[in-house]
Amino acid sequence: MISLNTLDDINWENLQAVAYDEEPLEISAELLAVVESGRQRFQELIDAGVPCYGVTTGLGKLVNLDLSEEARNDLPHNILRARAAAIGPPLARPIVRSMMMLKLTNFLSGRDGVTPALCTFLVDRLNDGFTPWVPSLGHGMGADATAHTHCFQTFIGEGYVMQAGKKVPAADALEALGIQPIQLGQKEGIALLNGVGAAPAYALDAHRELSKLLRIATKVSAVTIEGCACPKDSFSPDILPYTAEPGIHEIINQLQPLLGNSTITPYKLQAGISYRIVPQVHGALHDALVGLKQRIEATFSTFSDNPLMTGDRFLSVGSFQAQHLVNQADAVAIALAHVGVLSVRRLHRLLDGSNTGLNPQLAGRPGLDAGLVVAQKAALGLEARLKILANPVSIHTGESSAGQEDYMSMAFPTISRLYDMVELIEMILAYELTGALTALNMRTGLNTSSQKPGDGVQAIQQKFADVLPPLERDRPPGPDVERVLKVIKTDL
Repeated sequence: MISLNTLDDINWENLQAVAYDEEPLEISAELLAVVESGRQRFQELIDAGVPCYGVTTGLGKLVNLDLSEEARNDLPHNILRARAAAIGPPLARPIVRSMMMLKLTNFLSGRDGVTPALCTFLVDRLNDGFTPWVPSLGHGMGADATAHTHCFQTFIGEGYVMQAGKKVPAADALEALGIQPIQLGQKEGIALLNGVGAAPAYALDAHRELSKLLRIATKVSAVTIEGCACPKDSFSPDILPYTAEPGIHEIINQLQPLLGNSTITPYKLQAGISYRIVPQVHGALHDALVGLKQRIEATFSTFSDNPLMTGDRFLSVGSFQAQHLVNQADAVAIALAHVGVLSVRRLHRLLDGSNTGLNPQLAGRPGLDAGLVVAQKAALGLEARLKILANPVSIHTGESSAGQEDYMSMAFPTISRLYDMVELIEMILAYELTGALTALNMRTGLNTSSQKPGDGVQAIQQKFADVLPPLERDRPPGPDVERVLKVIKTDL
């Protein structure tokens, strides 16, 4: 059971425990008392005639329209109907669960003016596995509003939920649980719609995927280093006192157990740059991911709704624009692309006998056989697509609502393309690893010679002994790469 006793309890570890491990969640009476106090203050301001966006007024370009009492009561529900415009396959279940939990970051502050009943309803839906169906495409609206609409309209019986991978009407799902749709009070519709929740939830999931990919890429690089018979000066702990970059320290430390106890004699005094800079390029991605984590965590303690209730008024603010997070996601994309491009370069050098002392193109019968030259050419096609995806997405903003909402965060397209990049790099790494294992098998004779790779690399080589037979003569490389890719996707 994850207990929220203070706002600090919404943190990296607890969020993942609820979202991915589906730990039950509870809110302390003390926090709910803060919410109740905030609701009372909200009502006092409204009763005093203080104008409030999304409560006493329309939304967007219609902000200058004052609403009747009847319209004010209907608005919270209507808000969650008209803005569910996304399409396509759904976001993964853990992303949606993260989004739901992160909505509490605003509510539990007491500055959103919602009722404790809305908070407990949200927590109960997390605990009973009620997972909204949130389409992944069509999120051009400002900040996270479209995703939040699809997510939280299910509370009023609108939209759809996810059940066993199928799309089920939310009204039917609530009825099956024996639960009535919640009746939202004034302010609660705009509170569910606005704020930052979907973007950090999405980014957190991407962070998990990219962290896994970086570990795999570093393992693959170690196999290639041994296949190429590179000197290991560039990966020595002796370098560490001379660099202040944390990522370089991290990657060199990861490479040590992979390359430790190697008896492979270096073929050259100095390897190509694409081999020597693995700690720098992979380390830069590590540090970019650290920065992304920091930006995600910053949203946990930031009030991001609009309007913000403070003192004797409601402030119309732009805190819903998670620009720091979005910009960091773009920075991650560039660092990620470098890892993929470097992989292609290493593979190219691996096929050059003057760099390795092995048969050119790793051909079993040079001249008669082509070896793996076509595999590297195939990787070049993936590399081209990867470079396109590395271009900044967040700057492709637009405007809507007759200019009232004239700058979009582009959080969703910025983050979603990271998954496309992961898929491309996994394939690139599969090509590289196919070449690296082929070279290593040639060099070590499957461990029958005195040339033994490092302990970690040897374990990888043995893992693939049945997956990738030695390349003694030409065969179609595609099926080999497909089998290697399957292993990579299950975490090398």
